[in-house]
Amino acid sequence: MWYTIDPADPKSRIREACLAIEGPGKTAMCFISGPVSEHDDVGRDAERGSCLRSLIRHLEPKRVSLAQALPEPHERWAIDAYKSAGFTHAGELSYMELELAGRRRKQPTQPVSWPAGIETRSVRDPHESDHEHLIRILEGSYIDTLDCPELCGLRATEDVLESHLSTGEFDPSMWTLAFEDGLPIGCSLVSSIPENGSAELVYIGITPRGRRRGLGRALLEHSIAALHERRIERLVCAVDQRNLPAMRLYKSLGFQVFSARSAWVHAVHIPQSGVGESV
Repeated sequence: MWYTIDPADPKSRIREACLAIEGPGKTAMCFISGPVSEHDDVGRDAERGSCLRSLIRHLEPKRVSLAQALPEPHERWAIDAYKSAGFTHAGELSYMELELAGRRRKQPTQPVSWPAGIETRSVRDPHESDHEHLIRILEGSYIDTLDCPELCGLRATEDVLESHLSTGEFDPSMWTLAFEDGLPIGCSLVSSIPENGSAELVYIGITPRGRRRGLGRALLEHSIAALHERRIERLVCAVDQRNLPAMRLYKSLGFQVFSARSAWVHAVHIPQSGVGESV
């Protein structure tokens, strides 16, 4: 945690503060203090940015390679602070949910229609036998991606996979791999969130070879059918609003938007000397 003070203030009261919480996959989620009132917020953008820059410089690169922030779109004071600190805008995210309890009553599960030549199975061991399959699918899915392309290359794929594995409660039977001619070309990774009876679509990705064939829809329908059997109440996901094909797919399956966030990221480099900076 870092903070700013006014050297002329005899009580050295804290003016602004920011906090980084380290997470799996060498990430850190950053938070910044907000304005008490509109009047008190005049001229504070640079001060918050200074606080954030000090925080970023002193993150340990061996533990953190990517700092992230997810302010709400209307929090202009936070967005301006992240801009001032050199964060990159990685997209506007829509958080979507599919209510499953009512769907079970209204729509009996239908067999999934897989594209010709596609074989699927659940993940066996993400660290051993299926590790290379997952890495190849993830890296292939990043090619010409429409989902937060600004993130590509900012973290090692191994770290991205570790983040996915740490989301919710990992169950290999809920991670589905798709193959064609023995080559991994797609995946749907779902993890349960036991504390609220929901599940999260952690990631769905298709390599260029598997695109425009209905594989994404088939993988998602397969995952939804599996959640029906587990009596999960709802499925949630996050999607870049620029990814119109994905947005259309989710909406066609009954997903609805329930929240939004503005995504900001900053690569973490070797820290510089010094303990702070003046504004």
